[in-house]
Amino acid sequence: MIGSLIGAIKIPKLFATIWGGMFGGMPWALIVLPAITQNEVYLITYIIGVISIAVLILFAKIMPKRTPFGNEILGKLRGFKRFLETAEKPQLEALVNENPEYFYNILPYTYALGVSEVWMSQFETIAMQAPGWYGGYSTFSMHEFNHFMNDTMKSAQSAMSSSPSSNSGESSGGGSSGGGSGGGGGGSW
Repeated sequence: MIGSLIGAIKIPKLFATIWGGMFGGMPWALIVLPAITQNEVYLITYIIGVISIAVLILFAKIMPKRTPFGNEILGKLRGFKRFLETAEKPQLEALVNENPEYFYNILPYTYALGVSEVWMSQFETIAMQAPGWYGGYSTFSMHEFNHFMNDTMKSAQSAMSSSPSSNSGESSGGGSSGGGSGGGGGGSW
C-alpha cells in the first residue's frame, strides 16, 4: 500500500488502499497496536523502526543506484573479463614472455569472474613452467594443472558450504587456543 502511494509500485491506489487495509491494516490494528500500547518500550521501538524504514525508503528513492566511480570500476571489470575470454595466443605469449608468472597471477581473478575454464584452455598450447607451489605427479601440462585446480576449487567449495560435523557428546566450539585465561574465577583455555 505504501509503495503504491509513493509511486514505487505501479498498481491502482484505490486497490492498494483496500487490499492494504484488509490484509495489513486490520491485522495491525487487532494484533500489533494492542501489543505496542502495553509497554512504552515496545512503542518507542516500533516508532524507531517505522522511522528507520521511512528513512531507508527515502534514501532508496534519492540515491543513485551506482556512483560514477562504481560505473567506471564496473566497466573496467567487464573489459578485463572480456579480455580474459577473448585474448589471442600471440598476445598471451607476449604477456608470458614479459612476466613468466602472469598466468598464475591472473588465475584467482578468472575464478572470481567465472572464466577460469576459458582462461586455462587458452594456455594449453603455450609453453609454461610449473609454478613453485604446484606438486603434480608427472610432467607439467596445462591439462593436468587445469584438472588439479578444478579439483582443488571443488574441494574448497564443498568444505565452505558444508556444515561442521557434531561429535556425539562433545561440544565443538570455535576460537583459538594459545594464550589467554579466563577471568573472574574461570579457568584458562
